[in-house]
Amino acid sequence: MSEEDDWPPPEARVRGALWRAEGHFERREYFAASDALAPVFGLAGEEEQLIRGLHHLAAAGYRHQIGEDDRARRQLEHARRRLEDYPDVMPLLRLVEEDVGP
Repeated sequence: MSEEDDWPPPEARVRGALWRAEGHFERREYFAASDALAPVFGLAGEEEQLIRGLHHLAAAGYRHQIGEDDRARRQLEHARRRLEDYPDVMPLLRLVEEDVGP
């Protein structure tokens, strides 16, 4: 493994992925949000639950957009469970909840 494999450092990659995903969520670009998070699976350490929860949240929004509302609600439940310890992302959760509905 070369030094280039560790650049940028995993922490920076995770921060960048979270930043990009947040922007995609705000624009309701759920597939792109999911795509931004996938490369950092396994790199987030203690924030792995956050990454996985946001990925479920993106999946919920995307499933709703393509008309799979039952699957969207299931993904939303997974997201709620994983994100309950991250109050900073509750605005994103509410945004997707508004789209998916009850």
